[in-house]
Amino acid sequence: MKLTFLKINLPVLCIVVIFLSGCKKDEPLISNFEDIQFPNDNELSWDYPVKPGSDKWKTFHSYAEMLEVCQIPEIQLSYLPTEELLLICLKYPLLLDIGAFNFFSDGYSSFENNFNGIRELNKRNDASAVIYNYYRQIKLENANIYSSIFFVFKVSVVEYTLSAPSVISKYSASQRKEVATELLSKLNIKKLLPDNFPINYQNSTYRALFMIIKCDEAGNLSPEDARIAGYFTGVGAAPESIMKQVEEIINQYFAKK
Repeated sequence: MKLTFLKINLPVLCIVVIFLSGCKKDEPLISNFEDIQFPNDNELSWDYPVKPGSDKWKTFHSYAEMLEVCQIPEIQLSYLPTEELLLICLKYPLLLDIGAFNFFSDGYSSFENNFNGIRELNKRNDASAVIYNYYRQIKLENANIYSSIFFVFKVSVVEYTLSAPSVISKYSASQRKEVATELLSKLNIKKLLPDNFPINYQNSTYRALFMIIKCDEAGNLSPEDARIAGYFTGVGAAPESIMKQVEEIINQYFAKK
């Protein structure tokens, strides 16, 4: 598809990590959406050994070589704290390749298929709380599309991650309402800053909000709702009739007690 978007001792260490924080990954920590502290993303316990622009990266002759070197070693993958794992996923060297598709949804699906880190994140029981807490701390007012296009792009990636079916399935009804409220708040900010957030970057918020509202308990959409969500995966605006329909769905959802 063509580009249309901007694209020690290990056993002992593992035992310590399992004892101190491993159970944390298996507990459903989303009951109260408690605050989560994120580490400095330059001080993570694991980082990509080869990055674009490095001498080693320049020796690669195929995309497959790039994908391989970007995978997190399986022996470490399970023991990374979820907070760190999310930040590592957002530092994925090939993250911008999500934009190398006509539809952002196709690019994100490729990201999920090609990177073991995001697949592991989606499986974590506390992923919903971690992703939501990260998302609500993002200040969209700091965006400037001319100097911070990667920031604007990354917000859409986080919105796709926040609304992944496996993540949505972990929300209770009240938690969905809280996430939807945050998405609506950010959508309204994006609308006020169209120079920084053109329609393709508003689409990701509309899509995430629609999915949070309409997905069933397993995180799946009906065929008709999937068709509607599809209007928000590209670079253009949805038809006026679809926009009116979605706005009405949003209004009805928030009108419920």
